[in-house]
Amino acid sequence: MRWDDAATTEVDANGVRLLGARIVGPIDLAQLKVPFALILVRCWIPQPIDLEAAELPSLDFSGSYTSRINARRVFIRGNLYLGSVTGPFSPLGGDLLAPFSASGTVDLTVSKILGAANFAGGHFRYDEETSLPVERILRIALFISDAEIGGDIALCCGFQSDGCAFVAKNTIGGDIDAFGGRFVNPNNVALEAGGNDVKGTIFIGENPGFETEGSESDGLVMLENSRVAAVLIDNARFRGQASERHGLFASGLSVRGPLVWHDVKLENGAIVELSAASVGSLFDEERSWPAPGTLLIDGFIYGNLGGKNSFFPWTSPRDADSRLRWLALQDGYHPQPFRQLAKVLRESGDEAGAVKVMIASGDARYSQYGFIGRVWGDLLKFTIGYGHRPLLAILWSAVVVIFGALVVASAKRARVMRLTWPENNPIPPGDPVARLHPFLYSLDTFLPFVNLHQGHYWWPDSETSGRWAWLGTSVEIRGSFVEYYLWAQIIAGWLLSAIFVAGVTGLIRND
Repeated sequence: MRWDDAATTEVDANGVRLLGARIVGPIDLAQLKVPFALILVRCWIPQPIDLEAAELPSLDFSGSYTSRINARRVFIRGNLYLGSVTGPFSPLGGDLLAPFSASGTVDLTVSKILGAANFAGGHFRYDEETSLPVERILRIALFISDAEIGGDIALCCGFQSDGCAFVAKNTIGGDIDAFGGRFVNPNNVALEAGGNDVKGTIFIGENPGFETEGSESDGLVMLENSRVAAVLIDNARFRGQASERHGLFASGLSVRGPLVWHDVKLENGAIVELSAASVGSLFDEERSWPAPGTLLIDGFIYGNLGGKNSFFPWTSPRDADSRLRWLALQDGYHPQPFRQLAKVLRESGDEAGAVKVMIASGDARYSQYGFIGRVWGDLLKFTIGYGHRPLLAILWSAVVVIFGALVVASAKRARVMRLTWPENNPIPPGDPVARLHPFLYSLDTFLPFVNLHQGHYWWPDSETSGRWAWLGTSVEIRGSFVEYYLWAQIIAGWLLSAIFVAGVTGLIRND
């Protein structure tokens, strides 16, 4: 089909309309301004179609069979229909019938469509023989990049791509509807929707407003660095072989509203990557979480966790214990996800949950450092909760001081405590000055920077032993044992004091 200026005067005002026609030869409207709509419904067009840099009021190939379509830099003032003859997004409405089918790449790069781009129910297939070099790495079947779309992009309602559906780096005035779609490109990118600026929502799986089946992908689904109002992934299946990278990759995704993750099946180790992404709120369910080691959320920021919402008939977990199970699905230890969860819990009023999360972060952190690291981590955990419970150090100090007082009292009764003269010269004049108080002695020994003049005058005699009657029994108290204990208590005093100061000042907190 070629342009004929004289023939344009004979064209109906509603445009060229063909139904069920077989068109022999290529259609070449490249760089032409076509004043009327081009509507070829259920037609057979086996030769290439060239619409590069053409301008049309609207374009409708619903239900037609075509080969490769070159529509680079096309300008359509209305809507584009490359989908089924009827269906929820078709101008005719009704049930889904007669899908559009392309046996080669449909290229709409750098295009401008003032209305919607409807591919609902369409079948797109990559063809190696007719493909361009830029299309071969990803095996691109539908190519929309650097385009401006005024309305929705519909990849739904029976849409299927055998090869990559590349819909990236576009400005989209409506939604990306990928519910009820099938994206098949094993061991490669099945749906590339990264770098888009979407004014509306990205739907994958189901859309609550339409009765459709869920979506399915075999390969990578990419939403990286897109900016969007909301993302709803509901009733979606991410397929792929265990030896292949597959799943959802949304690094750098920016969602102004909610990210909904519900009724999702992740097969054979499918990955969920949300590293460096940000969402207004997160609504997800535990049974749709990925397998251990396949959750990548380092740098993921969310404003709040969903909980119960009247719009969704299920509850998103928001308690610390459930979310710690979620963080445990990561591959290795990353501190930021723990800090982010603690921040959200703290802002929601769950201070205890936030502390629990940060203590779990400390456990994961010190478990990386081998035996010595685990021992040191356990000490910090049980004394000050890794700096998040510094008052624990006071409790442990009280336990040590009280136990020390009991040890000194028993040593006093067993008469193994001696005045430390002649070091103290002259000898203190009488019992009133040199009297031994077990509790004050223990406190004096424990506190590094306090001198209660108890330890200065008294010390156990390591060469003697005595007996102490207790509960009807006689217990032998050795001065050497008391001496060893007091040395240990002095060390504990220095250590607990230092840990307490570090905990109060935040020197060892990991937040």
